[in-house]
Amino acid sequence: MIFYRIIAVGMGLIGIYAILNTLTNIIYFAVMNRTKRLADPVEGPKVSVIIPARNEENSLGRLLESLCRQTYENLEILVINDQSTDRTQEIIDSYCAKNSRIKGYRSDPDVHLTKNGKINALLQVIPHATGEYLLMTDADCAHATHSVEHTVNMMLMHRLDIMSGFPTELCESYWGSVSMASMLFANVLVPQAILHKLQIPGLTFAIGQFILMRRDAYEDVGGYGALGSSVVCDDMSIVKQFVKNRKKHAFVNLSQDVACYMYHERNEAFRGIERSVVGLFPVKFRVILMLIPLVILLVGMALAPFVSVIGLFFIPLSDPYATLLFAGWISLYIAWYLGSRNINYRKLISVSCPLTLLVLCWLYIHGTYRRLSGKNFVWKGREI
Repeated sequence: MIFYRIIAVGMGLIGIYAILNTLTNIIYFAVMNRTKRLADPVEGPKVSVIIPARNEENSLGRLLESLCRQTYENLEILVINDQSTDRTQEIIDSYCAKNSRIKGYRSDPDVHLTKNGKINALLQVIPHATGEYLLMTDADCAHATHSVEHTVNMMLMHRLDIMSGFPTELCESYWGSVSMASMLFANVLVPQAILHKLQIPGLTFAIGQFILMRRDAYEDVGGYGALGSSVVCDDMSIVKQFVKNRKKHAFVNLSQDVACYMYHERNEAFRGIERSVVGLFPVKFRVILMLIPLVILLVGMALAPFVSVIGLFFIPLSDPYATLLFAGWISLYIAWYLGSRNINYRKLISVSCPLTLLVLCWLYIHGTYRRLSGKNFVWKGREI
């Protein structure tokens, strides 16, 4: 009975926190997205869009088309073919011939600046960039026509050094989308407005589909070259590097600016998100010990509705703890729904909170096991 009451009180507190935090984040995102035109689209600071492309024949053309239609004109587009074995280079060449702002490069297979293949490609192409801002975007994205203009103005208005955020995530697989929805914890459980003020490296979050940074700040922190050779998740690592060096970061809602078609099926989504989840925290014994209670808590949150239903057979509805348990998990799931819809997840995924929380726990457990057992992550046929 005491255990049940502890669960009921805990769930009630979590539900209240989740809904208040989600509403606060929604307001914070809205405030961050309201910008003035501070940068002239023609004469504003130059933006270098950096695109690493490895076997992206099915998506690269869509991205380049969206970048060619940008309202912000003072930009250059640098695409590096990261040892592709498909038609990626042919697509790069065709767009370079059509648009002088697009420049194509090939990564040198004999150059090993780091063990991480993607970062190795980035380190080879970034020295060719001439912009005051560097925009890292993935080849499987598509940008709204106002994307660059809006985000540059956001950077200037809020005096940011680096910025990332939630794009619209698109996946054909339901289970793949459930895995991708694990990123929603950054909206429902993480107080983004507070993090924006406090700038805590350990809680800093980024999504590599869109990372915009000031060039001088990037060089000041040592860039990707300062991350070391054991980096699993480049997006998390680079933004933590900025914040550790007292650079100003913001995580925002970019769902109206960028859409990403990153994963097409369940296993692909699981493997990709697993890297990000494990990349949030260092795989150290003391960190794992600290996170065990969090994993247990997330499992409890996922199972709360089922515990409530079972409790009906033993505890009357008039019991205040039963009311608190019901109110807690209903509040949590309302918060989850509001948070997911705010960043453009489809309705079916927005009501799949219990499944997503369980998948999130498994992603962390499985990914941590892989790291501790010395098994490398494999992405696009290459070990990371």
